[in-house]
Formats: sequence, C-alpha cells, structure tokens
Amino acid sequence: MNTTAVTFKPEASEMQALESVLDGLTEIRCIAGIESARRLDLLKAADIVISKRFSGKEVGLPEVSALERVRLVQLVFAGADQVPYESLPENAMVAGNAGAFAGPLAEHVLGMVLCLAKKLLNGHEALVRGRFEHSVLSRELRGCTCAIIGMGGNGTAIASLMKGLGMRVMGINRSGKSVAALDFMGTLADMDRVLQAADVVVLTVPLTRTTRGMIGRDELQRMKPDAILINVARGAVVEQQALYDHLTAVPTFSAGIDTWWSEPGDPQGFKVDYPFFDLPNVIGSPHKADRVPAMRTKAVRAAAENVRDFLEGKPVRGVVDRADYLYSA
Repeated sequence: MNTTAVTFKPEASEMQALESVLDGLTEIRCIAGIESARRLDLLKAADIVISKRFSGKEVGLPEVSALERVRLVQLVFAGADQVPYESLPENAMVAGNAGAFAGPLAEHVLGMVLCLAKKLLNGHEALVRGRFEHSVLSRELRGCTCAIIGMGGNGTAIASLMKGLGMRVMGINRSGKSVAALDFMGTLADMDRVLQAADVVVLTVPLTRTTRGMIGRDELQRMKPDAILINVARGAVVEQQALYDHLTAVPTFSAGIDTWWSEPGDPQGFKVDYPFFDLPNVIGSPHKADRVPAMRTKAVRAAAENVRDFLEGKPVRGVVDRADYLYSA
C-alpha cells in the first residue's frame, strides 16, 4: 500500500477528514513531533506528502532529500512559493489546494472593498474625534468595474460577489479562460486595458517568477486616480515603495492589504518599510482573509480529496508548474 506522510500535527477533526477520505487507499503517517531518525525513515518511505506549506518549519531542507520515492506533494494551503523545488525529485508532482479557501476569502475582499468605498473607517475615526463629517461622500459600486487579476478558484468566488453588487467584472489569468461568467476575460497581455478600466482591482495570483513585482509604479499610474486596490495574493506581487509613493501622491487612491511583504515566520518577522498605517487611504488585515471557524478542517479534507483523485488516476487540482518557481528571490 502507498504511504502518505503528514508533516503537520493534525487536529482531531483534521485527522478524521484525512482518514475518512483516504481509507483503504494509503497508509497515513504523521511525522510532527517524531524524533529525527524515525522522521527520516518515514519520509524515505513516503509516496505522498501532505503539508501545510512544505516550508522549513515542517520539513527541513536536509529532510527533503530523503523524499526519494515521493510522487505527490499536496499542500493544504494554496500558495506554493515556499516549496524547495530544486531539492525534490524531478518527477514529483506538487499541487496547491486551489480554491479551498475561496468562500471566506471572497467575503473578506468584499468587506475591504465596501470599507474603502464607503469610507467606513474614516467616518468612524472622525466620530471618535468628535467630528460629524456628514458631507463626505462615499461611493456607489453598482455599475462600476472590478478587475480580478488571477481567475482561479478564489477569483471565481470574488467575481460572484462583485457581480451580486451589480459590478461589471473583468478577469485576467494565464490561459485567458474561466468558468465564471465575466464581462471580459483576458491574459496578461490585456493587463493595461484592464487596469485602466477598473474601479476596483483585486490581486489573487500565486507568487511566481512572472507575478513577482507585477504591480509597480507604471501599473499603478495606469489605474484610475480613485481606484481601489485589494491584495489577497502575496505581498511581493506589489512593489512596496511604488505602492506607498502612489498612495501618498494620489490620496483619492486607496488600498486594502491582507498579505504583507514580510510576515511572522519570515526571517525579519512582520514589518513594513514605509509608514502605511499613517495613511488614511489604507486598511490592513493580518493575512486572515481565509480564517474562519473549521476552515482548516475543510481545507485538509479538500487536500485529501485531491490525493484520492491522484491515487485513483483522476485529474488533480492545482498542479504547479515548477518552472514558474525556480528562480532566485
């Protein structure tokens, strides 16, 4: 029978999800907390690895070389930018958990858009200081255009909510195709056109060689002066200084940031290089767009279902092209 190594310590509900989906298909071995020599033995025997991010916290680089027979690395989270591809066997497939967190993430995006468009934080803070700024206008979103850069599972869920507001929705991805019914669907070659047309721009792309720094000074200047930019992708998709400078120079422009350039767990921890939090046209959240009760259990189940499909010879969701990630940061 196949052996699956789980690199994180699953909660009881997560273990139940793994066992119920994979029963009879593979032997599940949890390696978190096991002494080093035994961990190496289990990794050497693993045909499949299920990992949250497959980062150094779960599997050290020396341990990755033990994965001699691994055929699939299945991530619980969608992002695949922390995987040490150069150390994995060439024939090993890597799959992100595409769309597993789409529902709550889309709601978070909607919340950020509404907060910025309706100037909710600004109005609240004025009231706290004793000012009743009744004359400040908010923005009607019905009839406006939302551009979603990254039309995977997350983008599809975001598009549905934006359509519900009565917005026109334009999408961009690598293939130029989407299951969502959009007003326009294009590729990266259409980026300029989409940025110029959009009132709201939502970033939900993976961090790859192509997308790193894809929103810089030129792209920001192409957007409308009162556009709203929401980033639920990765911080490095946006050039940090360019965004700060644009927000400062164009105060009618606003941004909602959930993913940051340096976060807890990174070598520098959470930090920003510019005083974003002093700006009235920025709202932030601590990378929690997908954090709702029982969400990780649902994501673990979705990851297990992808492993089941792999073992049964069915199509696998979220397969990564490692050529997109083999670069020097």
